[in-house]
Amino acid sequence: MLGDAIEYPARGEDALTTILVGGLLPVLSAMIGFAGLALSVVLVGLALLPLALLPGLALFGYYVAVLRGVTAGGPDPPRFRDWKRLLTDGVWFVAVSVAYAVPFVLLSGAFLAVLAASESAVGNPVAEAVAAVGAALTALLAACSLLAYTYLQPLALANLAREGGLRAAFDLDTIRKAGISRSYAAAWLLGVLVWIVGGALQGTLWILVVGPFVGFYADVARYYLYGRGLRRALSNSSTDGRTHPEGRERTDPAPAVDQLADPFKRATIPRIETPDEFATRTGKRDHERGWPDWESEADERR
Repeated sequence: MLGDAIEYPARGEDALTTILVGGLLPVLSAMIGFAGLALSVVLVGLALLPLALLPGLALFGYYVAVLRGVTAGGPDPPRFRDWKRLLTDGVWFVAVSVAYAVPFVLLSGAFLAVLAASESAVGNPVAEAVAAVGAALTALLAACSLLAYTYLQPLALANLAREGGLRAAFDLDTIRKAGISRSYAAAWLLGVLVWIVGGALQGTLWILVVGPFVGFYADVARYYLYGRGLRRALSNSSTDGRTHPEGRERTDPAPAVDQLADPFKRATIPRIETPDEFATRTGKRDHERGWPDWESEADERR
Protein backbone atom coordinates (compact mmCIF):
# COMPACT_ATOMS: atom_id res chain seq x y z
CA MET A 1 0.00 0.00 0.00
CA LEU A 2 2.82 2.42 0.83
CA GLY A 3 4.49 1.82 -2.53
CA ASP A 4 1.25 2.58 -4.38
CA ALA A 5 0.84 5.76 -2.34
CA ILE A 6 4.32 6.98 -3.24
CA GLU A 7 3.74 6.25 -6.93
CA TYR A 8 0.22 7.69 -7.05
CA PRO A 9 1.05 11.45 -7.35
CA ALA A 10 3.36 10.73 -10.30
CA ARG A 11 0.77 8.81 -12.33
CA GLY A 12 -0.96 10.23 -15.37
CA GLU A 13 0.16 12.33 -18.29
CA ASP A 14 -0.29 15.66 -16.46
CA ALA A 15 1.39 14.58 -13.22
CA LEU A 16 4.21 17.11 -13.51
CA THR A 17 1.81 19.98 -14.19
CA THR A 18 -0.37 18.93 -11.27
CA ILE A 19 2.61 18.82 -8.89
CA LEU A 20 3.79 22.25 -10.07
CA VAL A 21 0.36 23.81 -9.58
CA GLY A 22 -0.12 22.13 -6.21
CA GLY A 23 3.26 23.32 -4.99
CA LEU A 24 2.70 26.89 -6.17
CA LEU A 25 -0.69 27.32 -4.49
CA PRO A 26 0.63 27.68 -0.91
CA VAL A 27 3.40 29.94 -2.18
CA LEU A 28 0.83 32.12 -3.93
CA SER A 29 -1.31 32.23 -0.80
CA ALA A 30 1.66 33.33 1.30
CA MET A 31 2.67 36.00 -1.23
CA ILE A 32 -0.84 37.48 -1.33
CA GLY A 33 -1.00 37.43 2.47
CA PHE A 34 2.34 39.19 2.85
CA ALA A 35 1.33 41.75 0.23
CA GLY A 36 -1.91 42.40 2.08
CA LEU A 37 -0.09 42.90 5.37
CA ALA A 38 2.48 45.16 3.75
CA LEU A 39 -0.26 47.29 2.21
CA SER A 40 -2.53 47.14 5.25
CA VAL A 41 -2.10 50.87 5.71
CA VAL A 42 -3.98 51.30 2.48
CA LEU A 43 -7.49 49.89 2.09
CA VAL A 44 -6.33 47.94 -0.95
CA GLY A 45 -4.08 45.86 1.28
CA LEU A 46 -6.99 44.82 3.47
CA ALA A 47 -8.89 43.72 0.37
CA LEU A 48 -6.04 41.39 -0.55
CA LEU A 49 -6.21 39.43 2.70
CA PRO A 50 -9.40 37.47 1.81
CA LEU A 51 -7.89 36.65 -1.57
CA ALA A 52 -5.02 34.91 0.19
CA LEU A 53 -7.49 32.25 1.34
CA LEU A 54 -8.51 31.22 -2.17
CA PRO A 55 -5.33 29.27 -3.09
CA GLY A 56 -5.53 27.42 0.22
CA LEU A 57 -9.19 26.53 -0.33
CA ALA A 58 -8.38 25.27 -3.82
CA LEU A 59 -5.60 23.12 -2.38
CA PHE A 60 -7.92 21.67 0.26
CA GLY A 61 -10.49 21.03 -2.45
CA TYR A 62 -7.91 19.14 -4.44
CA TYR A 63 -7.29 16.84 -1.49
CA VAL A 64 -11.03 16.14 -1.40
CA ALA A 65 -10.85 15.37 -5.13
CA VAL A 66 -8.02 12.92 -4.43
CA LEU A 67 -10.16 11.19 -1.82
CA ARG A 68 -13.09 11.09 -4.24
CA GLY A 69 -11.01 9.50 -6.97
CA VAL A 70 -9.35 6.94 -4.72
CA THR A 71 -12.56 5.83 -3.01
CA ALA A 72 -14.10 5.40 -6.47
CA GLY A 73 -11.17 3.26 -7.62
CA GLY A 74 -9.58 5.82 -9.95
CA PRO A 75 -6.01 4.89 -10.94
CA ASP A 76 -4.66 8.41 -11.55
CA PRO A 77 -4.75 11.59 -9.46
CA PRO A 78 -7.19 14.34 -10.48
CA ARG A 79 -6.20 17.49 -12.32
CA PHE A 80 -6.60 21.14 -11.46
CA ARG A 81 -9.49 21.90 -13.80
CA ASP A 82 -12.83 22.67 -12.18
CA TRP A 83 -11.70 25.50 -9.91
CA LYS A 84 -15.22 26.31 -8.78
CA ARG A 85 -15.72 22.80 -7.48
CA LEU A 86 -12.26 22.82 -5.91
CA LEU A 87 -13.13 25.97 -3.97
CA THR A 88 -16.46 24.49 -2.88
CA ASP A 89 -14.81 21.28 -1.74
CA GLY A 90 -12.22 23.38 0.06
CA VAL A 91 -14.97 25.09 2.03
CA TRP A 92 -16.39 21.69 3.01
CA PHE A 93 -12.88 20.60 3.97
CA VAL A 94 -12.54 23.54 6.36
CA ALA A 95 -16.08 23.11 7.74
CA VAL A 96 -15.57 19.43 8.55
CA SER A 97 -12.14 20.07 10.04
CA VAL A 98 -13.49 22.81 12.30
CA ALA A 99 -16.44 20.67 13.41
CA TYR A 100 -14.23 17.75 14.37
CA ALA A 101 -11.80 20.07 16.17
CA VAL A 102 -14.49 21.44 18.53
CA PRO A 103 -13.89 18.84 21.32
CA PHE A 104 -10.15 19.53 21.27
CA VAL A 105 -10.70 23.29 21.38
CA LEU A 106 -13.13 23.01 24.29
CA LEU A 107 -10.88 20.70 26.29
CA SER A 108 -7.87 22.89 25.58
CA GLY A 109 -9.83 25.87 26.84
CA ALA A 110 -10.78 23.92 29.96
CA PHE A 111 -7.12 23.07 30.52
CA LEU A 112 -6.12 26.72 30.26
CA ALA A 113 -8.94 27.70 32.59
CA VAL A 114 -7.76 25.18 35.19
CA LEU A 115 -4.22 26.50 34.90
CA ALA A 116 -5.46 30.05 35.41
CA ALA A 117 -7.49 28.96 38.42
CA SER A 118 -4.53 27.12 39.91
CA GLU A 119 -2.65 30.39 40.29
CA SER A 120 -5.20 31.58 42.81
CA ALA A 121 -4.83 28.33 44.76
CA VAL A 122 -1.21 28.99 45.68
CA GLY A 123 -0.75 28.59 49.43
CA ASN A 124 -3.72 26.26 49.87
CA PRO A 125 -2.51 22.63 49.76
CA VAL A 126 -5.97 21.19 49.13
CA ALA A 127 -6.76 23.67 46.37
CA GLU A 128 -3.35 23.12 44.80
CA ALA A 129 -3.90 19.34 44.75
CA VAL A 130 -7.35 19.72 43.21
CA ALA A 131 -5.99 22.13 40.61
CA ALA A 132 -3.12 19.77 39.77
CA VAL A 133 -5.47 16.83 39.32
CA GLY A 134 -7.85 18.93 37.23
CA ALA A 135 -5.02 20.19 35.04
CA ALA A 136 -3.66 16.68 34.49
CA LEU A 137 -7.12 15.32 33.69
CA THR A 138 -8.02 18.07 31.22
CA ALA A 139 -4.57 17.81 29.60
CA LEU A 140 -5.04 14.06 29.15
CA LEU A 141 -8.52 14.52 27.69
CA ALA A 142 -7.25 17.25 25.36
CA ALA A 143 -4.45 14.97 24.14
CA CYS A 144 -6.91 12.12 23.53
CA SER A 145 -9.26 14.44 21.65
CA LEU A 146 -6.36 15.63 19.48
CA LEU A 147 -5.47 12.04 18.65
CA ALA A 148 -9.11 11.29 17.86
CA TYR A 149 -9.22 14.37 15.62
CA THR A 150 -6.18 13.34 13.61
CA TYR A 151 -7.67 9.85 13.20
CA LEU A 152 -11.29 10.72 12.39
CA GLN A 153 -10.93 13.94 10.39
CA PRO A 154 -9.37 12.26 7.30
CA LEU A 155 -11.94 9.48 7.58
CA ALA A 156 -14.81 11.96 7.65
CA LEU A 157 -13.38 13.82 4.65
CA ALA A 158 -12.97 10.56 2.73
CA ASN A 159 -16.57 9.58 3.39
CA LEU A 160 -17.71 13.07 2.37
CA ALA A 161 -15.82 12.72 -0.90
CA ARG A 162 -17.20 9.22 -1.47
CA GLU A 163 -20.85 10.12 -0.84
CA GLY A 164 -20.71 13.66 -2.23
CA GLY A 165 -22.59 15.32 0.63
CA LEU A 166 -21.70 17.12 3.84
CA ARG A 167 -23.95 14.83 5.87
CA ALA A 168 -21.70 11.87 5.01
CA ALA A 169 -18.89 13.45 7.02
CA PHE A 170 -21.02 12.93 10.13
CA ASP A 171 -22.38 9.48 9.26
CA LEU A 172 -21.42 7.95 12.59
CA ASP A 173 -22.34 4.40 11.59
CA THR A 174 -20.07 4.36 8.54
CA ILE A 175 -17.29 6.19 10.33
CA ARG A 176 -17.48 3.78 13.26
CA LYS A 177 -17.32 0.71 11.00
CA ALA A 178 -14.37 2.06 9.04
CA GLY A 179 -12.64 3.54 12.07
CA ILE A 180 -12.43 0.25 13.95
CA SER A 181 -11.22 -1.69 10.92
CA ARG A 182 -7.62 -2.76 10.57
CA SER A 183 -7.57 -1.58 6.96
CA TYR A 184 -8.12 2.06 7.84
CA ALA A 185 -5.94 1.87 10.96
CA ALA A 186 -3.02 0.58 8.89
CA ALA A 187 -3.61 3.23 6.21
CA TRP A 188 -3.74 5.95 8.86
CA LEU A 189 -0.46 4.83 10.43
CA LEU A 190 1.21 4.86 7.03
CA GLY A 191 -0.27 8.31 6.45
CA VAL A 192 1.31 9.54 9.68
CA LEU A 193 4.64 8.13 8.53
CA VAL A 194 4.35 9.89 5.18
CA TRP A 195 3.37 13.12 6.95
CA ILE A 196 6.42 13.00 9.24
CA VAL A 197 8.90 12.14 6.49
CA GLY A 198 7.32 14.57 4.02
CA GLY A 199 7.33 17.38 6.58
CA ALA A 200 10.98 16.79 7.36
CA LEU A 201 11.91 16.80 3.69
CA GLN A 202 9.80 19.87 3.03
CA GLY A 203 11.50 21.82 5.80
CA THR A 204 14.94 20.70 4.68
CA LEU A 205 14.40 21.40 0.98
CA TRP A 206 12.60 24.72 1.43
CA ILE A 207 15.86 26.56 0.87
CA LEU A 208 16.20 24.80 -2.49
CA VAL A 209 12.74 26.07 -3.53
CA VAL A 210 11.47 22.53 -4.00
CA GLY A 211 10.10 22.27 -0.47
CA PRO A 212 6.47 23.21 -1.34
CA PHE A 213 6.38 20.70 -4.18
CA VAL A 214 7.72 17.92 -1.95
CA GLY A 215 5.12 18.83 0.66
CA PHE A 216 2.32 18.71 -1.90
CA TYR A 217 3.56 15.36 -3.20
CA ALA A 218 3.60 13.92 0.32
CA ASP A 219 0.11 15.27 1.08
CA VAL A 220 -1.35 13.68 -2.05
CA ALA A 221 0.25 10.35 -1.11
CA ARG A 222 -1.14 10.72 2.41
CA TYR A 223 -4.69 11.37 1.27
CA TYR A 224 -4.39 8.47 -1.13
CA LEU A 225 -3.74 6.24 1.87
CA TYR A 226 -6.77 7.63 3.72
CA GLY A 227 -9.06 7.09 0.75
CA ARG A 228 -7.80 3.60 0.08
CA GLY A 229 -8.11 2.71 3.74
CA LEU A 230 -11.76 3.76 3.78
CA ARG A 231 -12.48 1.90 0.55
CA ARG A 232 -10.96 -1.33 1.81
CA ALA A 233 -12.65 -1.00 5.18
CA LEU A 234 -16.09 -0.57 3.63
CA SER A 235 -15.53 -3.36 1.11
CA ASN A 236 -14.64 -5.70 3.95
CA SER A 237 -17.62 -4.66 6.06
CA SER A 238 -20.02 -5.07 3.12
CA THR A 239 -19.54 -8.84 3.19
CA ASP A 240 -21.60 -11.03 5.47
CA GLY A 241 -18.81 -11.08 8.04
CA ARG A 242 -17.98 -14.78 7.69
CA THR A 243 -14.23 -15.02 7.24
CA HIS A 244 -11.55 -17.60 7.73
CA PRO A 245 -9.12 -17.15 10.63
CA GLU A 246 -6.57 -15.71 8.20
CA GLY A 247 -9.02 -12.96 7.28
CA ARG A 248 -9.94 -14.30 3.85
CA GLU A 249 -13.57 -14.31 2.84
CA ARG A 250 -15.34 -17.64 2.89
CA THR A 251 -16.25 -19.11 -0.45
CA ASP A 252 -18.80 -21.53 1.03
CA PRO A 253 -21.59 -19.43 2.48
CA ALA A 254 -23.54 -20.94 5.35
CA PRO A 255 -26.99 -22.35 4.51
CA ALA A 256 -30.04 -20.27 5.09
CA VAL A 257 -31.79 -20.44 8.44
CA ASP A 258 -35.06 -21.78 7.03
CA GLN A 259 -33.20 -24.61 5.32
CA LEU A 260 -31.56 -25.57 8.59
CA ALA A 261 -34.87 -25.49 10.44
CA ASP A 262 -36.76 -27.60 7.86
CA PRO A 263 -34.47 -29.25 5.28
CA PHE A 264 -37.46 -30.87 3.52
CA LYS A 265 -39.49 -27.70 3.33
CA ARG A 266 -38.83 -27.10 -0.36
CA ALA A 267 -38.24 -30.69 -1.42
CA THR A 268 -40.55 -32.10 -4.10
CA ILE A 269 -41.11 -35.79 -4.88
CA PRO A 270 -41.45 -36.60 -8.60
CA ARG A 271 -44.83 -38.05 -9.52
CA ILE A 272 -44.89 -41.53 -11.14
CA GLU A 273 -47.60 -41.98 -13.73
CA THR A 274 -50.07 -44.85 -13.40
CA PRO A 275 -50.25 -47.74 -15.93
CA ASP A 276 -53.45 -46.32 -17.40
CA GLU A 277 -51.82 -42.92 -17.89
CA PHE A 278 -48.82 -44.56 -19.56
CA ALA A 279 -51.09 -46.54 -21.89
CA THR A 280 -53.07 -43.42 -22.79
CA ARG A 281 -49.92 -41.43 -23.50
CA THR A 282 -47.96 -44.06 -25.48
CA GLY A 283 -50.53 -46.65 -26.54
CA LYS A 284 -48.44 -49.36 -24.83
CA ARG A 285 -49.06 -51.50 -21.79
CA ASP A 286 -46.75 -51.91 -18.79
CA HIS A 287 -45.00 -55.01 -20.21
CA GLU A 288 -43.85 -52.89 -23.17
CA ARG A 289 -42.11 -50.37 -20.87
CA GLY A 290 -39.18 -52.64 -20.32
CA TRP A 291 -40.13 -54.06 -16.93
CA PRO A 292 -42.67 -56.83 -16.13
CA ASP A 293 -46.35 -56.17 -15.74
CA TRP A 294 -46.58 -57.02 -12.04
CA GLU A 295 -50.34 -56.63 -11.93
CA SER A 296 -50.79 -59.16 -14.78
CA GLU A 297 -48.51 -61.69 -13.08
CA ALA A 298 -50.39 -61.26 -9.80
CA ASP A 299 -53.70 -61.94 -11.58
CA GLU A 300 -52.29 -65.12 -13.15
CA ARG A 301 -51.14 -66.38 -9.72
CA ARG A 302 -54.64 -65.89 -8.37
